[in-house]
Amino acid sequence: MSNQFKKAIIDDVIPHNIEEGMQQNLLDLFESAMKSVGTTLIREARFETSDFATSKMRDCENFTLQLKKIKLEGASAWLGTYQRGDQHLTVCGHLE
Repeated sequence: MSNQFKKAIIDDVIPHNIEEGMQQNLLDLFESAMKSVGTTLIREARFETSDFATSKMRDCENFTLQLKKIKLEGASAWLGTYQRGDQHLTVCGHLE
C-alpha cells in the first residue's frame, strides 16, 4: 500500500510553551507533512508552517518544521521539530 493512504500514528510528543489547542493543530500539520514526504525518498525536509493553506486560520503561522526520517524499533519513523521563538514541539510518528 502506498504511504499516502496509510494512517499517521503519533508515537510521542514533547511540548514546550505550546497550548493544547495549538499543539493539536501542529500535530495535524505534522501528520500531513509526514504523509507527504513518506511517499518519496526524502530523508529530511524543512517546512515553514505559513506555507500550509490552513496555518493562518489555525493560528500556526511562522513556525518552522524540521522533519527527519529515523529508525524506531527497526521500522521507519519521522521525527519532527517545530520552533517559533521560545515555543517548541517535538513529535515522533510513523505511518501504518
